[in-house]
Amino acid sequence: MADDLQDKQLICKDCKRKFTFTVKEQKDFGQKGWPDPVRCRYCRRQKKILVALNDGVNIADRVSFLEVCDKCGRSFYTTIKRKQGINLFCDDCWAEIKMSNPKARSWKKD
Repeated sequence: MADDLQDKQLICKDCKRKFTFTVKEQKDFGQKGWPDPVRCRYCRRQKKILVALNDGVNIADRVSFLEVCDKCGRSFYTTIKRKQGINLFCDDCWAEIKMSNPKARSWKKD
């Protein structure tokens, strides 16, 4: 039955946008015994930031910035404040960049 899986289109509980729950993600979630996600990747990440603790300090106290990826133009949240001459990338584009250049940094000066 697992071979009959197909990508699912779901609606995010928070931002109300459609997102794809891929076959790979379905298998990963299934192996971990997790239900289908109710939030898109970006809202899940934001939720984790809001509830996670780091050395006893609530990460929600950190400032989060809504930025636009310099590669694909998609909006994403980050704790890095954009400065002149620095490019910022969403998780997907950053993964692509990191795969092609393992020594790359998450930001790049022009």
